[in-house]
Amino acid sequence: MLTKATTGRAKRPAKPITLVGVDVYIITENGIPAFDDYGAFKIEFVSNRGTKVWPGYVSEDLMLVNWYRCRFMATKAVTDADVDSFLTQLSKKWKWSAAQKLWNYGDEAGFSKAY
Repeated sequence: MLTKATTGRAKRPAKPITLVGVDVYIITENGIPAFDDYGAFKIEFVSNRGTKVWPGYVSEDLMLVNWYRCRFMATKAVTDADVDSFLTQLSKKWKWSAAQKLWNYGDEAGFSKAY
């Protein structure tokens, strides 16, 4: 049986993995959500159906749905516990359906750089 050790593939040096933010999917019928800063997290952008809707101009003919992806980036080193606390605070005002942690692998983002 072949294993990774016997296939002849060179092992890459491990890169440090760093938690750097979180995408949160907010559900609201009240238009584009506006946010205050939440401790260690600051809003970077809001998108709807793949189109950035904040910050910046939104065309009047853009059809928005009630589900917004909101990217919050860390303003300092954060942990899983910081994300948990952030989501607890966010839940006091907003209904959200999903959260995706954002990681860097070494100096490279492990998530898409939108817009």
